[in-house]
Amino acid sequence: MARDAAFCAGCGAPQLRYTAQETDFLPGANGEASPAPQAQSMECSGVHWKPAIRIALWVSLGAGILSSVLAAASLLWIVGGAILVIALYRRSVPGVMLQPSQGARIGLLTGTLTAAAAMAGNTLLLVIQRFALHQGNLLDSTLNSTMQQAMARAATGAEAQAQTASTISFLLSPEGRAGMVLMGMGFIAAVILLLSVLGSVLGTRMYRSRSKPQPTA
Repeated sequence: MARDAAFCAGCGAPQLRYTAQETDFLPGANGEASPAPQAQSMECSGVHWKPAIRIALWVSLGAGILSSVLAAASLLWIVGGAILVIALYRRSVPGVMLQPSQGARIGLLTGTLTAAAAMAGNTLLLVIQRFALHQGNLLDSTLNSTMQQAMARAATGAEAQAQTASTISFLLSPEGRAGMVLMGMGFIAAVILLLSVLGSVLGTRMYRSRSKPQPTA
């Protein structure tokens, strides 16, 4: 009976059958069948800056304050904060898989905000030490001894010693001290930017390797 159903009862010609694949076609708005949407790629075409800025702002604020208060572990706060920003960004934007270049851009943002927070924290600490704790003389004496020792090691002759004395007198003036503080802060900011970019690229590569499908045996 099943064999006879494949042929026409009148002429005996073979009959064609068609079975619709639900996974290949879906009904459209006008009732016609349309191809089913393909799975979206995990690759992100660009950085979603709104959640990135929000996450980097809060993480950088904490990392910058910790770096200014606990300077001995600054490497941990800066690199760890950059990796944390990447982790929270991936959680905030589900299904995203960042490229290392995109992670570096987020790291540059994180480093800029972290450096600003760290500089603000260092400035506040200097103001508190000098005006609230009245430790200005201690800071000045430490700076003076450090500069004199450095210049003494560099001077070898009478003329060099005279130039060294002139340089020391300028560096120990209010203008010279302000310049040294600004140069020191600029160097610290550059280091923070570099470490933040490296941390973000490291976090991006780490999470990309975790997201790759594992080969089955």
